[in-house]
Amino acid sequence: MSLLHRAIAALQRSFQTQQEIEDAFLAGSVDIYDLERRMRALDQRDTQEPFHLRHSI
Repeated sequence: MSLLHRAIAALQRSFQTQQEIEDAFLAGSVDIYDLERRMRALDQRDTQEPFHLRHSI
């Protein structure tokens, strides 16, 4: 594997995916009510600010 491929692979491993970030956010809930509140927050974020607009310039 070339040096460029190894560098790109190392960079990709160092960043969390959006799914991993959301899973960690939900896993931090302390009870069922907190989990539901966090789920609603994620749902509202997705409907108010779609992913393709959230990361555009």
